[in-house]
Amino acid sequence: MEPELDPSFMVGEWLAETLLMTNAANPEVTADLVASGAIFTLSVQPSGRYTAILQGFGQSSSEIGTLTVDGSEVVLAPQSPPGPPSRAVWERVGESVILVGESEFDFNLDGTAEAAILRQVLIPN
Repeated sequence: MEPELDPSFMVGEWLAETLLMTNAANPEVTADLVASGAIFTLSVQPSGRYTAILQGFGQSSSEIGTLTVDGSEVVLAPQSPPGPPSRAVWERVGESVILVGESEFDFNLDGTAEAAILRQVLIPN
């Protein structure tokens, strides 16, 4: 496997220290889900298989899929529930990994998700 495609730096148990959503249309509008009480964990196996769990606000959701690395991006391909792959630029800072990619979030709580940029700071759990 080519080193730049090797997901081994992501293998392990991770806890989100920050899940910062920034409104793509208005970058002054942000929401940090962890600061608001959410807990996000990511478990990555050596095979690249991952389990992501988001708990908060009286709800819990989980996702299982495969994680690969494509150069400067981590690619998460969900299988359960199935969905389109998501890509995030990755950066290693000490023990933590920072992922920045496109997402959606309902900033004004009107039931409609808006385009967002998600910045995740993951620390070893």
